[in-house]
Amino acid sequence: MFKKILAAVAVTAALLLAAPAAANAVDYTDGAQCKFDVSVVKAGGTATLLCIPGTWSPGEAIDWTVTGQDGAGFTLVSFRAATSSLHYTKHANADGSDVLLMTLPANASGQYSVVGVGQRSGHECPTTLTVLPADQASTVVDPGSAGGLAATGSVVATWAAWAGGSLIVLGLIALAVVAWIRRLKTTE
Repeated sequence: MFKKILAAVAVTAALLLAAPAAANAVDYTDGAQCKFDVSVVKAGGTATLLCIPGTWSPGEAIDWTVTGQDGAGFTLVSFRAATSSLHYTKHANADGSDVLLMTLPANASGQYSVVGVGQRSGHECPTTLTVLPADQASTVVDPGSAGGLAATGSVVATWAAWAGGSLIVLGLIALAVVAWIRRLKTTE
């Protein structure tokens, strides 16, 4: 009976430890989301939109659209009070990555929506950027600029790591008890 319990514990531990490895077998970079290097920028400033390798098909043409108040002002002057948009096409790098350096107009403010759509893959990558007027001080702290390590997440859920570690400890305790019982029986 004890051997069956031990076998069940071993199989459960193996499954908990093997599941993240199986999940990592899938290439999650295909269709990844693009992100700005900052979440808030002042009017007249610059922001860089970064897409990691594998986001797009290699060399794929990407249709980028910027929408927001004076959105066309990213490269053209337009009426400040109207929501407008700018559309342009750029090719991804050979590894499927892309980097866009965007210069904002001096009179920009509010939320800007930036959407990239791959012409071949059809992958859509929406993101937003908040622009503060040039005369307004920023009260938002960008977590990426605070220093320290980035929070990248985990492959293993916290509860699964604790469960796996607990099962290993319980298994070692069970083995110690079995060895102790066998030693007692052989000395009798």
